[in-house]
Amino acid sequence: MLPIHLSPIAIALLAGLLLFVIIQLCYHVVVFAKLLKLPKKPEYTGKWQPVSIIVCAQSEYDHLQVLVPALLNQQYSEFEIVLVDDASWDKTTDYFETLQSTEPRIKSVFITDDMKKNAKGKKLALTLGIKAAKHELLLFTDADCLPNSEHWITEMVKPYHTNPATEIVLGYSPFAKRHTFVNLMAQMENILTASSYFGYAMNRNPYMGVGRNLSYKKSLFFSVKGFANHHHIASGDDDLFIQDAANSQNTAVCVIPQAFVNTYAKKTFGEWFAQKVRHNYVGKYYKRKHRSQLGFFGVTQALVWAFLLACIIYEPTRYWSLIVLGIFWLIKIPLMYQIFRKLKRATYAFWLPLFDFLFVFYNLVFGAVTAFGKQKKW
Repeated sequence: MLPIHLSPIAIALLAGLLLFVIIQLCYHVVVFAKLLKLPKKPEYTGKWQPVSIIVCAQSEYDHLQVLVPALLNQQYSEFEIVLVDDASWDKTTDYFETLQSTEPRIKSVFITDDMKKNAKGKKLALTLGIKAAKHELLLFTDADCLPNSEHWITEMVKPYHTNPATEIVLGYSPFAKRHTFVNLMAQMENILTASSYFGYAMNRNPYMGVGRNLSYKKSLFFSVKGFANHHHIASGDDDLFIQDAANSQNTAVCVIPQAFVNTYAKKTFGEWFAQKVRHNYVGKYYKRKHRSQLGFFGVTQALVWAFLLACIIYEPTRYWSLIVLGIFWLIKIPLMYQIFRKLKRATYAFWLPLFDFLFVFYNLVFGAVTAFGKQKKW
């Protein structure tokens, strides 16, 4: 039987739990749910602007054998492919030389070990690829990726043609499914991160994008001096660039399945963890407002679980707290199911209760990495 007359301690615990549950639900409605209100892009019947696709690769010969034919098969009026060989040691260099001599739409750029002596990450490769590109509209992906359709270019650059203010387009890159817990964890983190940065961008507050599926204008790149503000950091060629270049008016999102770019998650927990350490390190260089907003979400998420645990331990609040938790999930799961369905991962929404708890520890670990970690070179 539910206790009606509660002590001040019980009231304080339940009030705290209810407060942070409401904050979390508000965040999901205001940010994540923006994806459900994405307006349909108007049709465009004018002349399409030419596009330069830029791919940087370091010893990715096997992946390139799949990616390059798929890019050449894109149904778009005019485009070029700029392939940047980032000091490869396998057959990539020979492959790029052959492609450049046999395919008029391909241009190759070659980087040697000496050129990379003082360079970190792939920012040098991207910069040289951008300089070699002859078109204003740039579209980026990685060698181990594959567009979901032959209309990838069309869908990703449509916002430029339908809204003259657009200078950046954020795309989505889902992971291929594997039946492992590591893959499940990577999938959940990837979906929730995408829901976040798409939602923020749609609220005119863009803070990041993913280089596996990203587009921006060449003139924008040079107007912010490229990667100059963070050239000393190995990572951040996508999200730190967005930090520099995006504003409330110039950023569009593209969450159309034909524009997805598929890729592969890491196979082992160690590989996945090392990758997330590298990626999360750049979070300390985000603008203060974005660090505060993202940190606030993580803290309130942790406080939901902290107050829930306290309420369960303190017997007078145990059943009341379980009722609050049940209402929380009755609202959250259907909402997130629709968002996950938008990203073609609907059934993963039912894993949310488990990963909502696990990501408290995820945020603690990678929050510490962001605050105190040292840069990793690779």
